[in-house]
Amino acid sequence: MRAAGRSIRGGTGRPRRAVALAVAGSVLVLALVVPGRPATPAAATTARSTPISLHLVVGTAGDPVTGGYWLVAADGGVFSFGAPFEGSAGGLDLVSPAVGMAATATGSGYWLDAADGGVFAFGDAGFFGSMGGRPLASPVVGAAAAVGGYRLVAADGGVFSFGVAFAGSAVGQLQRAAAAIATDGAGYRVVSSDGSVLGYAGAVDLGGVHVPPLVGEVVAVDPGHDGGNGAAPAVIDAPIDGGGFLEPCDTVGTETAAGYPEHAFNFDVALRLAGLLTAGGAIVVLTRTSDTGIGPCVNQRAAIGNAAGADAAVSIHGDGGPTWGRGFDVIVPAPVVSSISDNRAIVQPSAELGALVRDHFAADTGEPTSDYAGSGGLDQRGDLGGLNLSTVPKVLIECANMQNPADAAAMTDPTWRQAAAQGLADGITAFLVAREVP
Repeated sequence: MRAAGRSIRGGTGRPRRAVALAVAGSVLVLALVVPGRPATPAAATTARSTPISLHLVVGTAGDPVTGGYWLVAADGGVFSFGAPFEGSAGGLDLVSPAVGMAATATGSGYWLDAADGGVFAFGDAGFFGSMGGRPLASPVVGAAAAVGGYRLVAADGGVFSFGVAFAGSAVGQLQRAAAAIATDGAGYRVVSSDGSVLGYAGAVDLGGVHVPPLVGEVVAVDPGHDGGNGAAPAVIDAPIDGGGFLEPCDTVGTETAAGYPEHAFNFDVALRLAGLLTAGGAIVVLTRTSDTGIGPCVNQRAAIGNAAGADAAVSIHGDGGPTWGRGFDVIVPAPVVSSISDNRAIVQPSAELGALVRDHFAADTGEPTSDYAGSGGLDQRGDLGGLNLSTVPKVLIECANMQNPADAAAMTDPTWRQAAAQGLADGITAFLVAREVP
């Protein structure tokens, strides 16, 4: 094995452990050899059994001679199936996880590549260099063998050539992170996770696939209040810690002069929004799935988005402002640190989300920004538990003023509610797509 750079802790480039092979009858036995200790056989694997890896498998390569193949796990462990086993990095203390592998043309060797750009060569695979130990703008995500060497590709589309010609990179050309690199004759292709393909040095580009923009994204949608809150004052009036202060678990919400309740409006828009986001490929997590329940409390609503690891979260409301006031208001979190929370990490991304939601909501609905709350459609507050307790980028929108006759007429119109959902979807999508650009 030949390795380089920071992929092995200690920086010597030498394995401190090795894997020994022995044959006992028809059973191949793997033995972990630690310097100064006798070899200890690992669990035997027969042709009829399935090997077990305690780490996720991250790549594969085929053997062009035997027709077999190898799998590599994140810890650098290699599993051979009908192909010769030439060694692994499974016993090494890696600085960064393995992310892929590539095989030599002879089938008698292979390279493993790590996220920090480290390269491990086994069998007849030559070592021509690596990015291990060098600063990278983005982690390496894949490798491809070529005649005379190999290439690595990073998530931002950067290409690193070792022993072979460099013909360009995809830095600045991708909308989503690079996923792989492939050799084509003297050239190569960089493939993005959005399905697009970029060819270099004559590599053939026969097309790609379309991946909807929100695939892989998680969005928490929180329809404010609930239909059963009014009949359960003992529950919704109970105090909860909103991040250094006490506030009610939830409230009933407001309604129009004609009796159209805020909770119904919130839920209707939330379902429409969920449909739009799902169509864009997102996974949507709703804090409530009916309009007849009680709560949940605002701290539980925040916890739902946090537990989902949401990439963005929005709480949907209608306001109960003065009858003379009109417009919508996007509330973004102020930095709040308490004994149970610290939302400082999400303040900036939430502000970015809020500005985009503000812009798209105004464009899609024609609704003016509030003339009685916030400034220019934005309002930063630190007195709302749903924002204080969030650990994911989150905003709360007051879509319009239910006490104002003009706003109330709009909010009771299903067409306007669809436009409101579209505005929210467009703002959230713009935020997430911008963050996907490597």
